[in-house]
Order: sequence, then C-alpha cells, then structure tokens
Amino acid sequence: MKFLWLIVLLCAGCAPVAYRPIVDSGVSLGSYEADLAECQRLAGQRPAAARAAGAATAGAALGALFALAVGLRGDDVAHVAAWGATSYGIAGGIEGSYEQRAIVSRCLDGRGYNVIAE
Repeated sequence: MKFLWLIVLLCAGCAPVAYRPIVDSGVSLGSYEADLAECQRLAGQRPAAARAAGAATAGAALGALFALAVGLRGDDVAHVAAWGATSYGIAGGIEGSYEQRAIVSRCLDGRGYNVIAE
C-alpha cells in the first residue's frame, strides 16, 4: 500500500507548471517570456501534489468506510482503501494540474495577452 501512495504522489508532482498557452498578443511580445515565467511561478504556489495527497487521503477513508459498510474485513478493507486512495489521488493530481494551467492562463490574460487555447 505504501507503494501506491508513492506512485500517486510522484505522478501528481509532475504537474505541468511549465505550461505555455497559445496567445494572440494584444501587447508587445518583448516581455512575454518574463510575464510567462512570473505566471508559472504564481501557479507553482498551488502545488498539484498537495491536492493529490488530500484527495488520496479522502479516497482511502471513503474506501475503508465503504468496505466496512458492505461487510468486508481485514485485507479486503485495506485493498478497497488502497483502490480509493489511488483513484482519488490520481483524480486530485489531474485536477490540481488543470488548476495550475488555469492560473497561468488567467495571469497572462490579466497582463493583456489574449489566451487562445489552454
């Protein structure tokens, strides 16, 4: 079960903070790289791994409660809890990654860039 947690956290830690949206600039592109770097730094303040870890914890708890509610015992409860932790953790990591992409896009939009595709 510890192995599954490690996989979830490592996958979530690979979130694309270096995301580069497609923009149609309404301002000079001379400062685009500096603006993009600043927006990526801001997005990095909301780590996807933290969301994945929280979701994995919730998934483990819900999985264990479900397993107990349907009458499972012992290792069966642990397996259902591990499945819940893995599935919720992956979903949380993906959601955190999308949130980081949205932060970068909103930041660039706020700086005058017309974000065409996220």
